[in-house]
Amino acid sequence: MNVDYAALEDKILDGSFRAELEAELTIGFRTIWMAGERMPVASHYAAQIAEIVAKDAPSPMRPELAYQVYLEILAAVGAAREAALADV
Repeated sequence: MNVDYAALEDKILDGSFRAELEAELTIGFRTIWMAGERMPVASHYAAQIAEIVAKDAPSPMRPELAYQVYLEILAAVGAAREAALADV
């Protein structure tokens, strides 16, 4: 996922960050599930994604924003896992 850091806070507020990530993750989780592999645990996978997003930010994120980003990622991962499993 390409993160538009200049618009990140707005995308968090309007829900588009979560929606875009969820759509991308759903495709990946379907592929994982169809290949017979185990689905990653949502909290672990969300923490990994949040770490990458924070690391790639042009400047350190404020703690409040970093926490909101993690919560949005966690929600997207959980919803994407459910969507992928529901298709089976």
